[in-house]
Amino acid sequence: MPKSSLEKTVESGISFLSKIFPLQSYLYFPLLNASLFWAIKRTKEWKEKIFSWKVWLDPERVKLKPDDFILSFFSDNRALMRCFEPEIRKKDMASLRGSFARLYPILGLEDPFLSALFHEEMESGDYRKIVKEFDQKVIQAEKDISELKNQSKLIRGLKDFAGEMVSLSLELISQEKVQKVIAEIIKKHVRSKNG
Repeated sequence: MPKSSLEKTVESGISFLSKIFPLQSYLYFPLLNASLFWAIKRTKEWKEKIFSWKVWLDPERVKLKPDDFILSFFSDNRALMRCFEPEIRKKDMASLRGSFARLYPILGLEDPFLSALFHEEMESGDYRKIVKEFDQKVIQAEKDISELKNQSKLIRGLKDFAGEMVSLSLELISQEKVQKVIAEIIKKHVRSKNG
């Protein structure tokens, strides 16, 4: 079966990233997903975000949300409501605020980097795992990216990938479908590399 243009483009992006981050395959999906998202949705803004490496939300903005907003965030999402029912019932704002700070950038703001970084947990609905591992995973990703010696090469590669993806007219396909395709191709690549 011949490969689609989408698959070829994603494989090209994976190949590029595997040369830059050979031991950090967990970064492939977040970086490719964020590049694609920003390219399609915010053509000019994505370059600024990637160049500044502000791919995760400034925690100060989250801290300013009022209690009612936070309670509504958990109560309006059935999966979150089930998962955090004891805290919601008790109105345990200290606990909910801590969880909110980690979940809101992913579920509320739909940050493409964080959404992809926690893709498996999101698929399984394991929100408590996201809360528990959030700081560690984000710090590790930030460290791995900042330690890269040739960041301009990474930016050029992500820019090329995003340009190729945009040329495929992916805005006609749902973002969720494109994310699933990218995730599956990356999983297949990692399995074949490890297998």
